[in-house]
Amino acid sequence: MNLKTYSRDGRLPIEKLYRSYFKLKEKFGWILEKIYDQRVEGVSFPILGFCTPKQGEAIWLLAGIHGEEPAGPIALAQNIEFLGRLGEKGIPIVLLPLCNPKGYLLDWRYPNEKRDEKKGKSVGDSRHLLPDLKNSQKPRLEKPICEEAGALTSWVVKTAKKYPPLLAIDFHEDEDKSGKDPYIFFNGEKGAEDPVAREVVKILLENGFNLQMSGKTKEGERIVNGTVSNLSDSSIDELLSAKRIILEGKQALGPSAEKVVVVETRTIGVPLEKRVKVHGEILRSLLYPH
Repeated sequence: MNLKTYSRDGRLPIEKLYRSYFKLKEKFGWILEKIYDQRVEGVSFPILGFCTPKQGEAIWLLAGIHGEEPAGPIALAQNIEFLGRLGEKGIPIVLLPLCNPKGYLLDWRYPNEKRDEKKGKSVGDSRHLLPDLKNSQKPRLEKPICEEAGALTSWVVKTAKKYPPLLAIDFHEDEDKSGKDPYIFFNGEKGAEDPVAREVVKILLENGFNLQMSGKTKEGERIVNGTVSNLSDSSIDELLSAKRIILEGKQALGPSAEKVVVVETRTIGVPLEKRVKVHGEILRSLLYPH
């Protein structure tokens, strides 16, 4: 199969992403685990997790949950040397750089569906681990929505025990065709007032990305300073910040990340190169002070 035939928007061929990510293991000695093996036309495209040799309170980085959002996986690939050097300084890091490689390859939002939200099954869906909002003794969904979601969230819960998330950054994009500007998401005690949320908003605005700064989302959530705070959306981001989860039918301690920020950049009408650049700037700005 000629993988390059699947690149329709200038995104890097997927083999170049993998080649870059593998440097963390080959050059910097990070621990590599295969979380799930996706396949396209008989070819394996694994979901990979990387961890620094040093354990402890960690920075978590995620990208590529949705396959039509390529800027995050590319930005992480372009900053592998930066991440490797941070690891050498003794900073614990967990990296999930391409959570839906099949989606990236095919330009599908979901592993089973190009865009239809009613049919699509997100690899980051965490309802089977998150307490029901009306009955905290049971999960929102009895079992994972798809095999990828089951494998990915299980790996997150397991890994968080050795690498408790201090700050998690999830790189996303926004393909909304309505013309409305996107906003970022933040889970943490201070919400939109947190310095991390403010820094992400600042970087996006300074780089020419418009954000919806106030008002409400179409679901009715309040937007403050370009940020929606502490949303219960059943995502892997909510899972990372969850203090309690449902594990094997019983309540258990969750990953309990202090801060989780979800970056959003508009895709329509914005060159991929510009989006990749700002994702990289956000990555370096948030991690450099640590």
